[in-house]
Amino acid sequence: MIPVVAGSNPVGHPTLKQRILPPQKWLRPALSAKSRAGDAFIANVKAAVEQVNANRPGAVAAGDPEHLHQLRVGMRRLRSTLRACRALLRRKEAARLDRRLREALRAFGEARDWDVFEGSLGRSALRRPARERGDAARRKARASARSAQFRFLSDETLAWARGRPWRARSNAGLPMEGFARDALERAHLRLLKAAEQVDWNDAPRRHRVRILVKRLRYGCECFAAAWLDSAMEPFLKELRRLQEILGELNDIEVQRRLLAEIAGAGATHPVTARLRKLGARERGLIVKLRRAWRAFEPVSPYWRVPEAAPVGG
Repeated sequence: MIPVVAGSNPVGHPTLKQRILPPQKWLRPALSAKSRAGDAFIANVKAAVEQVNANRPGAVAAGDPEHLHQLRVGMRRLRSTLRACRALLRRKEAARLDRRLREALRAFGEARDWDVFEGSLGRSALRRPARERGDAARRKARASARSAQFRFLSDETLAWARGRPWRARSNAGLPMEGFARDALERAHLRLLKAAEQVDWNDAPRRHRVRILVKRLRYGCECFAAAWLDSAMEPFLKELRRLQEILGELNDIEVQRRLLAEIAGAGATHPVTARLRKLGARERGLIVKLRRAWRAFEPVSPYWRVPEAAPVGG
């Protein structure tokens, strides 16, 4: 355990020495099917902010790389909650906040990419140049996590959400179930449209599908209290499988980019060998992806089934 100094922030975190807790995953907020849509938004923002704040000290200390990963997951959940609930929110304010969250995420993406890449190398001769570049990226990420601008951003987001920033004539006071059904239906249709007649060898379009799969999954988790877990599981099982395969394919694209950086420094032979292995892995994953999409497409979304809602909310 490494002691770090945590700065004060507007939600009452005092300046004190504290020990680094293990990486913290997101915890589903306590909601019910009858919770109001606006309250569900606030609760999900709070859960994401708690995940970010719990992992920030570990990301600053740069002990376990999982702290950085979980911090980024919390930031993405914040953005996904804004997106899933945008029909409730004052549009310009939400868009401005989303841009700030997106910019903050960029500061951590490069460090996470190098972490994953280094973890895949084993005893390869590429490990040393990867470590040098990864260390530089991690220093930048730690500096960003320490900055006052970042330290206050997630708490500022929560304060904004608690201020009930509803747009005129929003349905923030209606039960979450009806609001969630409409939000998930829109997200599902966007995904189906993006994947229509897709060539899975097309990396940019594949990446677009991956983003929409991730948004749909986060949306499902955001509103999970409105349906029975047993009713959601068949759909979520196929969605998680898609996300897993698309995530591996994205890792391959990232590794190719990082390998190009290393090749520019002269390590061409091991880079070429690594690229051949990545190509073979990619071809196998694309076969799996085609099968996974064929399995996902016919699964009926649970939010269309009345019996999927909990009895009594």
